[in-house]
Amino acid sequence: MQREGFSDEKVYHAITMMVLSHISALEYWLSVRIGSRSFVKVPQAPALISKPPSAEPTEGLGPWWLARPLHVLVARDSLRRRGALVCHVWKGALPKGSVLDTQNGFCVCSPEVCFLQMASILSLVELIQLGFELCGTYDLSSDDVRECPSLTSVSKLTACIEKIPNVNGRKKALRALRYIAENSASPMETSLVMLQCLPYRFGGYGMEMPLLNFRIDVTGQARRFTSRSYFKADLYWPAFKLIAEYDSDKYHKEARRKASDSERRNALEAMGYTVVSITLDLVDNRASMARVANVLAKHTGRRLTYVEPEFTVACIKLRSVLFSGERYGLNAERAHQRQ
Repeated sequence: MQREGFSDEKVYHAITMMVLSHISALEYWLSVRIGSRSFVKVPQAPALISKPPSAEPTEGLGPWWLARPLHVLVARDSLRRRGALVCHVWKGALPKGSVLDTQNGFCVCSPEVCFLQMASILSLVELIQLGFELCGTYDLSSDDVRECPSLTSVSKLTACIEKIPNVNGRKKALRALRYIAENSASPMETSLVMLQCLPYRFGGYGMEMPLLNFRIDVTGQARRFTSRSYFKADLYWPAFKLIAEYDSDKYHKEARRKASDSERRNALEAMGYTVVSITLDLVDNRASMARVANVLAKHTGRRLTYVEPEFTVACIKLRSVLFSGERYGLNAERAHQRQ
């Protein structure tokens, strides 16, 4: 059970702790998504970062699995430490819940504050991609993609950022939130939505943002085609009853459906839905994705009007971010640690 406050003894102990921030906070959150964790909201976060961060956990204690040097939060320049820690001076507000005690000897900035901090480090497209992951239901901490609860939501991110004025990256973070959808179930699903829905200037096709993994109950005559009581639509545009399905054995089919593809399609079409299938091969190919965009645009009554060659340049740049294999600087931190 999560506790809402500290005893006096707990507060005194917490004041000696470090507060993970920026890339270390991000690495922490992306590594603890599977499994149960108990956190305690720090009621005196400004006081916590007004003390020199403890050096003890930097070598063998604390978050031993995170890349070194650790990134931590301090309230002013005079509290910076050299060598073992990268200290970030934080002069903005710290609303309730912004810092959490992990109950393992260190504290960490909340996922919402971490997103805001990463806005000063990542490009806008990278920040949008990160937002999809934080608000998504997939874990990438192992070699496989596993299902997990989302860390946050667009509304929680927005509410937190609006309470913290006058910090670097705030404007970019709020801008990124306009292009983030919740409930993405895989990194390829995230890439597909970004490729189809980001504005032309970012290399996307400007489609309206769909609902992701939306539940559709089986009703009426559709029950003749399937024993399932409902389906989940990967990408769903309710105004047009349009569904785009990402078909990938690696990410979806085994865990997602017992009904065959034909049963699913027949049932959905019997209920008046249009289903467009998108495979990994189509996502991997820029020309194929352009054809997919035209099909989706046709079903939504849109006409693609991007200008060449500017759009192609932007699209290539977007794809290089989405499929580079780099994850928000985490790989670079690991490489630095190995040197």
